[in-house]
Amino acid sequence: MDLIDKLLKGNAEVAGRMNRLDKFMHTEEYDQLSDKERRLMVIQYNAMQVYADVLLQRIDEIKERL
Repeated sequence: MDLIDKLLKGNAEVAGRMNRLDKFMHTEEYDQLSDKERRLMVIQYNAMQVYADVLLQRIDEIKERL
């Protein structure tokens, strides 16, 4: 269960970062960034989504083994 707790904590941290990045991506400051920097932030956000999903899948796998 310790591993599940660590994975849940990690998922919550990533979700928080995603939320903050999403909010930033809806600001004037974001709009003033270069096209390349905005594109990189979208890629970063998508990578965090994948990472969060993998953490949830790992949690499911562990729970199935219990």
